[in-house]
Amino acid sequence: MSDQSGDYGIGFLERLLATTERSPDRTRPASAAPEYGLLRTAEALTRFHAMMQAAERAGAVQIAWGRRERAHLVERVRVRDGATLARHLGRDPAVEVAERAKEELAAVAAMGAPWVGGIVDDMAARWGRGDAAHRLAPKPIGPALEFVRLLAAISRDEARGLDARTFSLKAMGDSKAFDRHAVRIAAVIGARMGITGTPDDRVWSHIGLERFSHPIHLKGRIVVEDEAGVLVDGRAEPFASVHAEMIPTLRIVARPEAVLTIENYASFNRHVREIRDDVLTIYVGGFPSSAVTALLKRVATEVDDVPFFHWGDIDSGGLRIFRYLEEVIARPLQPHLMTRELAEEYGRPTAPDDTLAPIAKSESAVADLARWLAFSPDPRTMEQEALDPAPVSKKR
Repeated sequence: MSDQSGDYGIGFLERLLATTERSPDRTRPASAAPEYGLLRTAEALTRFHAMMQAAERAGAVQIAWGRRERAHLVERVRVRDGATLARHLGRDPAVEVAERAKEELAAVAAMGAPWVGGIVDDMAARWGRGDAAHRLAPKPIGPALEFVRLLAAISRDEARGLDARTFSLKAMGDSKAFDRHAVRIAAVIGARMGITGTPDDRVWSHIGLERFSHPIHLKGRIVVEDEAGVLVDGRAEPFASVHAEMIPTLRIVARPEAVLTIENYASFNRHVREIRDDVLTIYVGGFPSSAVTALLKRVATEVDDVPFFHWGDIDSGGLRIFRYLEEVIARPLQPHLMTRELAEEYGRPTAPDDTLAPIAKSESAVADLARWLAFSPDPRTMEQEALDPAPVSKKR
């Protein structure tokens, strides 16, 4: 680092402040020893000492001088008060900047679902440690406000059925706002879905950001009809398909014995072909799209006195899908063919996945299964295709 114009001294104090803000709960104050080899002139040495002494007089740091022949050199500099050090360097403490930003963002987040507020809390916590959050800084606040406004609009299902530019224009008055935040939005939504790495179309399908939705496959006593007659009969063999635009005209003909959602296509196909019952069976296709979500909310409202089941993989993705479905239908959801015993018998060994801790600590019906996968020394995962279909009334 340059020893000209006091750069070394400023950088030295900035690094001490960054260490302090990054670990606000540390029991011992941050400290560092200067690298005198970088102070090559008497003038640079004098300037550095003057900077440290000025910071000490301000109450920001404490200087420990050397002994004997090194008594004229600084042995170590310790932070006395991080907030004072920040102001001495000409800026507000990170935690104060983060709190002011959080107040602005919280007002926007309040217009969305509760999880948007959780994103804001996480952003403020990172900023308070001097870190970036989703590659956004607390100052200037404009980009972060834009990001949170988009998340709030997505949480209100305003993206459903629209392309990115149209949604962005309606939500923000700027057709390119979504493009500026697409990567970070995908990361946030993907994390909620349990998708790691580069997001794919499943993320956009989930929030409804698709011009043409995939049809919903189902089997049961439902019809879609208009004034001309029946357009779709859910009793069709082997199953029927309903488009998102048909959901408003969908009618449940008779109360089903239960509602069963199935994660994977092969298992859905086998179930509707091999099991004969009066259960409304719906293929969710992994993490459900906005169309599937809309249908499930509709069914949960209209048949609120029947049990709901879900059959999926026993792994981190499968449990996150189950947890999401619990939130969507806002009523008890029972796992079907999803037990530890089945996984131990038919599954494969895997490493513990502590990212399932939030589900393990929740009231979810798969909380025990999540605890086993997250913290057991010998968990096993199981793809649902390893099992034969079975009626929901039968326990295994």
